[in-house]
Amino acid sequence: MLPNLPDISGTLKKIVALTRNASSFFRTPGARRSKFLFIYLTFFVLLQLQCSRPEQQPYAPVVSQGRQRLQKVNKLLSEKEQDILQSYVNRQQLDMKQSKLGYFYQLVEEGRGAKISIDDAVQLYGSIFLIDGTPCYTYSEQRPLEVRVGSFADITALNTALTGVRQGSHLRLVVPAYLAFGLLGDGDKVPPRSPLVCDFWVGVVAKKK
Repeated sequence: MLPNLPDISGTLKKIVALTRNASSFFRTPGARRSKFLFIYLTFFVLLQLQCSRPEQQPYAPVVSQGRQRLQKVNKLLSEKEQDILQSYVNRQQLDMKQSKLGYFYQLVEEGRGAKISIDDAVQLYGSIFLIDGTPCYTYSEQRPLEVRVGSFADITALNTALTGVRQGSHLRLVVPAYLAFGLLGDGDKVPPRSPLVCDFWVGVVAKKK
């Protein structure tokens, strides 16, 4: 919304009148001496008009308020989702730990292969399903889920959950929606705002060269 500007119509009329008078005045003898004075007065009037404009209300507070409301909504949704994940872990009697990012993880079995590092290319096989047990995707050694650790965009929890895990390990995750496919889902088998349960075996680990 634009700010209200002062009514300057009267002042503008005065400036127009001064300009008309000046056009005839400058043609009289001795006008050169007064020309500088006229320019100075005109500049002074315009400067006063500019200074008299009310300060525009900044838009930052509006944006800040909207951002704060969005943050409150996201926090509320996250807290509710964490309760759902914790309830699932307890109900299934899973021996899981919770990461600082908010997902739950369990190293069911540790492998003996190379440790995974950032930028390693990792092949996973196993299953992804919804927290109510609905199966989403299944991967095999022949058709694995390929993950570039550190830049995997679909289930971002894998970028940290896989780091330090050895090849051949069995890893189980319970992932909140904001670390999986988020508010929109994947447009296929994962609905919007869906936490996921991932049960993976770590296959081939291609180290970064």
